Amino acid sequence: MIACLILGDSHAVATAAEVRTIVGERCAFITENGLSSTAILKRTPTIAYAAAVISAGGNDAENPDLATNLYAIRERLKAGRVVWLLPYNRDAAATIGWVAKRWGDQVIDLSWARARKDGVHCASYSWVARSVVRYGYVPSRRADP
Repeated sequence: MIACLILGDSHAVATAAEVRTIVGERCAFITENGLSSTAILKRTPTIAYAAAVISAGGNDAENPDLATNLYAIRERLKAGRVVWLLPYNRDAAATIGWVAKRWGDQVIDLSWARARKDGVHCASYSWVARSVVRYGYVPSRRADP
């Protein structure tokens, strides 16, 4: 079983970059800027992970299939523990939160952080990376044998 996966859109890209800075290459990364939930579903692997960080839905909040796509992502993903990143878009965040709750997953609400001028991205993702490490979604350096 692979320790962890970071999966998703630009929030996942930025979080993965900060995770690499903090703990190095400890996870599998399937991330790309601008991905829709449909594209993320197509890229969701079926191998097992101890934990996963998912960012999906922020780029297609108006997609009528968003809830279905997010649920399918989670259904396909084999992970012991999962945390979803909630985007600034409150409609998308509500849908993602619903899916997370149905699966017993946790969430990190990005709206807690100051946004960039674009209103879509965090000014800094270092706190997100530290959070996913602190709460065990990504193994820390101290986890080395």
